[in-house]
Amino acid sequence: MFLSAAFALLIAQPAAPKAFEFKDGDRVVWLGGTMVEREQRYGYWEAALIAANPDKNVTFRNLGWSGDTVFGEARGRFDFNNPAACFKQIIEPTLALKPTVIFISYGTNEAFAGPNGVERFTKGMNNLLNALKPANARVVLFSPMRFFKSPSLPDPKPMNEKLALYREAIRDIAAKREHYFADLYQIHPDFSNFSDNGMHLNEKGYDQTAHGFRFALGHEDARLPTEKVEAIRKAVVAKNEQFFNKWRPQNETYLTGFRKHEQGRNAKEMAEFDPFIAKGEEEIAKLRKEMKK
Repeated sequence: MFLSAAFALLIAQPAAPKAFEFKDGDRVVWLGGTMVEREQRYGYWEAALIAANPDKNVTFRNLGWSGDTVFGEARGRFDFNNPAACFKQIIEPTLALKPTVIFISYGTNEAFAGPNGVERFTKGMNNLLNALKPANARVVLFSPMRFFKSPSLPDPKPMNEKLALYREAIRDIAAKREHYFADLYQIHPDFSNFSDNGMHLNEKGYDQTAHGFRFALGHEDARLPTEKVEAIRKAVVAKNEQFFNKWRPQNETYLTGFRKHEQGRNAKEMAEFDPFIAKGEEEIAKLRKEMKK
């Protein structure tokens, strides 16, 4: 994990950005599309940040949703044709978690609209940030990653040119609103085994880009002990699974949706995941503290 040789290959390395500083007790909520949702399954990026901050208790809640945009279109379920209802599915769960830090990773799906979609995306991102203001959280805006070469996809260059436009739009928004900008566009794994399709990282891709992810946040620490980080990662994955089961239950249509009149009484059981999530956090904290030994 976190190989220095791979890091050198993955990063077209500019000067390190000023580091985003975590505080003890930070509660991070992570919003975004497929890249974010899949990360919870593997946990390499989250584990890297926890391991790099062994003296701080920082917790993460992943609210990623595959195919999502700043408008929440993918989250709409049966309200997919109701923009306000879709957007609400981003805002309400985020604010309910009372974050002190919000990671926001959008722009990949929106970039398919090309130059003509930048203005709409910019407006949507600003609307999202305005709606999240009640959290009074520190915000990190991530650029989209580039697409990379894959036997199953055409030349990624035209799409990367579109992604670059949205990267710059996000950079501008971050500067104007004084949010932290983390540039994932610089991470460029040109290896087909990092992805199944040239767009979405697989497990190896998340592993080999973890150092680059930290670099985007300005963290240039020395290599982390592999075995200890791997133990944290496994605990992170277990915790994420329990949280996912709580906030996105497979039978949510019956628990909270339009069929809740049938089984809505069972929605109280969602709180029963909390002790498992708390136990997971305790295990992560124990392993984090061992990083200091």
